[in-house]
Amino acid sequence: MSSISSFQQHAMLALAGLRANPLRAALTCLAVALAVALFLGALGLHDGYAAALAASVEKMGYQVLVTAKGCPYETATLVLRGGNIPMYVDESLVQTLREDPAWESGTSFLMQGVENGPAGVFTVFLGIDDEFVKLKPWMKLQQGSWFSGTDQAEAIFGYNAAETLRVKAGDTFEVTAYGRTLTIRGVFERTGSQDDGMIFLPLPYAQKMFERQGKLTGVGVKLTDMTKMGPFLERAFEIPSMQAITVSQFRGTILDLLGTARALMLLGTAVAVLIAGLGVFNSVLVSVSERRRELGVMKVLGASPAQVFAVVSAETALLGLMGGLLGALLAAVGAALSDDFVTRLLPFAPTPATGHLITIGSSHVVMGVAGALVVSLGAGMIPALRASMLPAIQSLSGGRA
Repeated sequence: MSSISSFQQHAMLALAGLRANPLRAALTCLAVALAVALFLGALGLHDGYAAALAASVEKMGYQVLVTAKGCPYETATLVLRGGNIPMYVDESLVQTLREDPAWESGTSFLMQGVENGPAGVFTVFLGIDDEFVKLKPWMKLQQGSWFSGTDQAEAIFGYNAAETLRVKAGDTFEVTAYGRTLTIRGVFERTGSQDDGMIFLPLPYAQKMFERQGKLTGVGVKLTDMTKMGPFLERAFEIPSMQAITVSQFRGTILDLLGTARALMLLGTAVAVLIAGLGVFNSVLVSVSERRRELGVMKVLGASPAQVFAVVSAETALLGLMGGLLGALLAAVGAALSDDFVTRLLPFAPTPATGHLITIGSSHVVMGVAGALVVSLGAGMIPALRASMLPAIQSLSGGRA
């Protein structure tokens, strides 16, 4: 018997064994699939989150964020995602920072989140100065032009904000919460960053509209030389009620937190894998018990213990393969549908630059399916050994497997 024909026979016998009780086989495959989906989700969330965070941090355009004292990572996150930071710094801080020898350039901004309109849509406004786009040269106007003046009731929309609210240059936009009507001067091109979802205002007008005259949410600082980072931070911390956050520190700390979360997720996945393995073990053990007469006939007809072992192992391999592929499919569908949920659930979730926050690559799928095969084959090892060692006469006579 050739190896190919032998493999085909083993596969056909394994399929026959699964078809003998399709409900049990389906439930076992589902248990394996859920374990694989959890595993792929944990890996995909870490990789997608890290990529989105790196892209968001890179497109901030500056290396240091100077804000009022508070939780530095909450502040940096709100700057990344958009929201209300209930602490402000005096505008005079900018002149103090400009006098620092490490200062090359910087931008001042005021951020305010507003529930706007009858539907209560949360809209993020960002008051900016002219230096903002100089630090972010990739931000180009898709349509329209820059502000005509710093005290004008004008706005420039980020790409996603314009698409969501269905506006274009030349339209007007009502800020009902503050009784203001803004003229839309332009719309930025897509940048793949948090800026796509914001509405930009001239900084002096934003301070006036939100009644925060002379106040800033923060100052983004670009240094002349990264080697001057340490001394600059020391001098910044000496300014009363101020704190300086480096974007690299923020990224590293958040990724450390994510690593801890991933470890906990993988621990939960390990429990699911254990349950799935026990399910495979029980399913194959019961299948062997139910098919003991069939296995006995195989031995009487000349099948060796190794061939019986191979048939039962093929059945467990099919369970693992089908469960692994189904788990990969579930993970892919879940990743595509759960972005909004995950972004709201995680306190430091950045806006994904491209694709989804949970990214499942081909290497992840291969690891998941291979892991399902290994776990299934390991779980079916004892039932397969018992089937291979069972005497043919005992099998035919109805003895227990």
